[in-house]
Amino acid sequence: MADPRVARSRRAILDAAVELLVEHGFAGATVEAIAARSGAAKTTIYRQWPDKHAVLRAAVESIVPPAAPSDTGSLRGDLVAFAHDLDRILHTAPTSALIPGLIDAAERDPELAAVLAEFTAQRRKPVHDAVARAVERGETTREFAVDLFLGPLFYRRLLSREPLDDAFIERVVDAALASTR
Repeated sequence: MADPRVARSRRAILDAAVELLVEHGFAGATVEAIAARSGAAKTTIYRQWPDKHAVLRAAVESIVPPAAPSDTGSLRGDLVAFAHDLDRILHTAPTSALIPGLIDAAERDPELAAVLAEFTAQRRKPVHDAVARAVERGETTREFAVDLFLGPLFYRRLLSREPLDDAFIERVVDAALASTR
C-alpha cells in the first residue's frame, strides 16, 4: 500500500503544477515555482519525476481524462460519441486553458512536443479502435478518417473558437466517413 504522505505530497505537487500552468503557462511552471507553491522540496519532486517535463506531463494527465471509448456498433455512432466527449473535455477548466498552452509551448520546446505527441496518441486511441472495428465490419478501409475527423474539431476549439455544436459534429463525422468510401 502506498504511503499516504507520499500520496499527499504528490497530489500537492501536481495541483501546484496545474495552477502554475494555468496562471503562467509552461514557461512559468518551473520546478522551483512548483516546489514553492506546493510546499515540497525540489528533492521531493525530483525523487518522483526525473525532470520538469515529466512533472508537467503528470500534471496535465492528472486533470485531462482519457477519452471515453464507445462501441455503438457503427463508426458514425462511435465518432459522434467521441466528438461529444472531446468537446466536454476541451471545454472543462482547467483543461480548456492547458491544452492551447501546451500546443503553443510544444512549438518551441522539442521535449514538450514529444510529450504532446504521446499525450495526443493516447487520447486518439478510441478513434483508432473505432476505425479498426469499422474496418473489421467492412465500413471503411482508411485510417485517414481519423485525421479528417479530429482536425476540424481541434481547429474549431483551438483556432477559430467556434462552438462544437451537434450539427457541426455530425457534419464532420459524415464528411470523414464519406472520405473513406
